[in-house]
Amino acid sequence: MHVSRRPTPFVLSALRPREPRTKVFVPCRLNLSGTWGDACIHNVSSRGLLIAADHAPDTGDYIEVRRGTLVIIGRVMWRKDRFFGVRTQNRVSAEALTREARLATRPGSRTQSDQERRTRARLVAEGHVARRVETSRHRSSAFQYAVFAIAGTATAVVIALEVHNALASPFAAINTALGGSVQ
Repeated sequence: MHVSRRPTPFVLSALRPREPRTKVFVPCRLNLSGTWGDACIHNVSSRGLLIAADHAPDTGDYIEVRRGTLVIIGRVMWRKDRFFGVRTQNRVSAEALTREARLATRPGSRTQSDQERRTRARLVAEGHVARRVETSRHRSSAFQYAVFAIAGTATAVVIALEVHNALASPFAAINTALGGSVQ
């Protein structure tokens, strides 16, 4: 007995099967561009999360999700109302997320003196970086000017030599025709 197999249509073979999701309900903290907020993870796959937050980030935003000591970095791939899907940078374990205890203090809820100390240190560091950037910009501008000056001078010398070579033989012929009296 011969069994014939029908080929699978191309459209169906191009789709990958969806990775299994693990349903969870894990409160977490969400950092978007330095602003912290509360969120809740609803399901987890090995490289993704379904999260709900009052202020959901836009598609394409990079976020940091914290649960206890776990830190998950990811990019928002889609958003609908307050729910959004995140593609994570590294593999995520649903078991590790659910086992992780909450921290006693929330990330991003530092005391005023801690924030001032960190802000001063950050401002000093940013000042050093800004000075290095400005110095580098001045040096690169001077280098660029020197390169253009050398290239311009070299081009002028080459053009002058070509003009001299082009006019030397006609002037020599004229000088000979006039009897060599023209100096």
